[in-house]
Amino acid sequence: MESLLPNARIGRLDLDSTRGKHGVARVLSAFDDRIYDVLVGTQMVAKGLDFGNVSVIGIIQADGLLNYPDFRAHERAYSLLAQVSGRAGRRDGNGKVIIQTYTPHHRIIQQVINNDYAGMFRDEITERKNYSYPPFYRLFRMDVKHKDQSIAHDASHRLALLLREVLGHRVVGPEVPLVSRVRNHYIFSILLKVERAGTSVSKVKELVKAILLQFEANKVNRGVRVQIDVDPY
Repeated sequence: MESLLPNARIGRLDLDSTRGKHGVARVLSAFDDRIYDVLVGTQMVAKGLDFGNVSVIGIIQADGLLNYPDFRAHERAYSLLAQVSGRAGRRDGNGKVIIQTYTPHHRIIQQVINNDYAGMFRDEITERKNYSYPPFYRLFRMDVKHKDQSIAHDASHRLALLLREVLGHRVVGPEVPLVSRVRNHYIFSILLKVERAGTSVSKVKELVKAILLQFEANKVNRGVRVQIDVDPY
């Protein structure tokens, strides 16, 4: 940043630069008093803060938001980009927003540009219905863990097979999650999608409980841990 703007006074708004009780207020006051010419920040910048004297907002690497492996990624990207864009020109009505992206024609980018929240909602709710995600389905995530990667891998496939025998196409995986190792335990995740309409969630829970008891009773699965997270979002 200094090489691009050698004469600019640059401030930071992130977790490290705002430690302490009044850290955020101190940085914002300095920026509002024009002690800084440029403020570089993380997503903290988007959280409803009222900046004065802001004429240009730059959002870098917007594609990282769009491509995050989560069914809510597009909704969250729209929300964050729209919030950050709203930081420019709040007081005098004149502002410019520059979004760095390799996919300028992406649906979400265009909806942010056009302030088309209704279109974003319509597209997202259609995709979630088509691909069996909330609010139409409930999600159960089962993380199979072991210190030996091959044991965790094989155990997760055995558990998925048992689940599919009873729950069929509702079972997705196993797959390697974004965080695949925690405290020396390798993780493989199985996702169970249960439709809200016409399905008893309590009945599904009983079926899963019985399947886990059968899984744990098999000696080959000794030492394998299974962690269940209902509605993991």
